[in-house]
Amino acid sequence: MGKTVYRNKGSKNNLVISIAGAHGIGKTTIYNLLKKKLENNNKFKFFPERYKKIPPFPFGSSDKQIAFRSEMHFLQQFIKRNQNILNFDRLYNGRIIILDRTPKCVLIYSKSLNLKEKDYNLIYDMFKSVKWREDYIIYLNAYPETILKRIIQRGSLEKIRREWNEYEKAYLIKILSHYEQMLLSQDQSDKLFIINTEKLLEDDVVKEIEEIITQISDYSFKKLEKIPSTQTTLSDFLV
Repeated sequence: MGKTVYRNKGSKNNLVISIAGAHGIGKTTIYNLLKKKLENNNKFKFFPERYKKIPPFPFGSSDKQIAFRSEMHFLQQFIKRNQNILNFDRLYNGRIIILDRTPKCVLIYSKSLNLKEKDYNLIYDMFKSVKWREDYIIYLNAYPETILKRIIQRGSLEKIRREWNEYEKAYLIKILSHYEQMLLSQDQSDKLFIINTEKLLEDDVVKEIEEIITQISDYSFKKLEKIPSTQTTLSDFLV
């Protein structure tokens, strides 16, 4: 068999794509499916949402002080990730970088948690001080009822998430509203792609993301078989 090659007509600059959406939408699951499928392909590089598996503070706490500390923790994790991306940029080019979550989610959740104005302003000022590496956002959405069903199914596997108030519908609706305000209202339609996951299977979402990546990078996910020049072909036997 000939060597498997991938067609690539993309830019030499690394392309950074964030997978975004409210908790429970399934973005981390999709991120992990993409990573499992493509992590052995050196065209792609994956960066997680955080480097500490268990956050030091409950995520989405109704206690404003704890919520502030949690959002500061996530912002610090995103800043660390962003620096790692910048370091990667110095060593490699022509790669497609996939991120679990957009850094903007810190602002979205901070708004949804009704932090004290001075606390939110501190987070916002710190966020604005960073030169974020993010070229495109793929936003996954669905109806609140659908997301809540997914949260219930997922919660049975991760008991720690029961402390994160993810089951509260009003909280979820507020987050979805802020996602729309912060992502959809901005004049960045050429940088934002929306996938309605309402009736899609996980593999369908992955396929749509692959189509988006092809659209913005010209990278083809179709494997092409390149026949070595020394390999005999059927045409050699035809006269």
